[in-house]
Amino acid sequence: MGAFDIVLMIVILAGAAWLLYRSLWKKKGHCPGCDGGGCGDK
Repeated sequence: MGAFDIVLMIVILAGAAWLLYRSLWKKKGHCPGCDGGGCGDK
């Protein structure tokens, strides 16, 4: 693997970790704009 492959792998893993943190831990799995555990019917 070259340096470009390693940098690309780090960028992809960092993006996946950020999305996981943002969706699961920061909002505790809730939908955006929703304080409860569910979103309700639309």
